[in-house]
Amino acid sequence: MIDFAEIYERIGYVFKDASLLEKALTHSSFDRENNYERLEFLGDSIVGFAVSELLYHQQNETEGEMTKTRASMVSKEPLAGLADLLTFSKNCQRRNCALSVKMKCDLYEAVTAAISLDGGLEKAVDFVKRTILLAPHASSDYKSKLKEHCEKNKLSYHAPYTSAGRDDKKTFTVEVYVGGKSYGVGKGSSVKAAENEACRLALKALHLI
Repeated sequence: MIDFAEIYERIGYVFKDASLLEKALTHSSFDRENNYERLEFLGDSIVGFAVSELLYHQQNETEGEMTKTRASMVSKEPLAGLADLLTFSKNCQRRNCALSVKMKCDLYEAVTAAISLDGGLEKAVDFVKRTILLAPHASSDYKSKLKEHCEKNKLSYHAPYTSAGRDDKKTFTVEVYVGGKSYGVGKGSSVKAAENEACRLALKALHLI
């Protein structure tokens, strides 16, 4: 059973047609006809547009830098993390299948499309702008920045990980070591997301951001 009230509170939007939200949170294993697949197709474009507009107005980056930043922000890991945070993953209707990072990402994009169809493109863009930066690892590729620092200063980089939880709710923990010393521990819905968050904390500890 989908907890509509909880989702409305998390996303800051109340659907006029709740069936659109229900469809956005339905996997094909649950309903082969009315599921999120077509919505995800539309939502992918809306998320990309919203992030592009956000970067254009808020960042003093070159076109190439904005392209790289956008790619990091709209990649599967941060969007999957948002699906968890906004309870889309918990409320997804499915049968006999664990939610992968890709499927969680699809949920976020599908809900974005559902908001657009229910309240207009502007509401959907506003939703993306409100939520996209809630993923702590979404705003930058911190791993690349830290590895560049390590290579420049001839320091070793090591990032072992552990995991816990069921397959559909697994959490990964990564601890980053620079020059043999621990500088940050990050958690996320994937190894990549957890490692990038750990790298963000490491860069902060090293006074590099």
